[in-house]
Amino acid sequence: MIVRIMGEPADDPAGDGDAVIDDPLLTTPVARLMALAMETNVRVFDVPAARSLGLAGLVGVGSDGNGDPRCSIGLTDDLDDDLRADVLAFGIAVLVGTPELLDESPDGVLGIGRERLDQHESGPGNLAWHILQTCGRESPSTTFRLLVIQPDQ
Repeated sequence: MIVRIMGEPADDPAGDGDAVIDDPLLTTPVARLMALAMETNVRVFDVPAARSLGLAGLVGVGSDGNGDPRCSIGLTDDLDDDLRADVLAFGIAVLVGTPELLDESPDGVLGIGRERLDQHESGPGNLAWHILQTCGRESPSTTFRLLVIQPDQ
């Protein structure tokens, strides 16, 4: 992944500007994040708001039909574009930077709370902030609560 600090040229060792987030057709942070997720084999899907249990999304690791690991992020379908970008970046940051947090759930899936927390200076919220900066968005906070989802009894 090529990381760029806003206002500075991208660190592009090949010098060809072929980073997925540099595609000129990707005009919004959400589009850039979706392309980043696709490029890294993270499946992103919509979660109906009526079934979201008050969450903004889900993040998890499971297996595909062949038993290979599969990372997934679910986003509640009623999020505005800014919150959608922030939650997606946070989900990517959990998968990349702190996958051990998913061990807190028996099924490898955690809920992402809807309310923003104070911005953290470390952890997945901080990594998400940097990912968003690279994708062209400045956010008030990219830190959210991770919640263990209890199965229905």
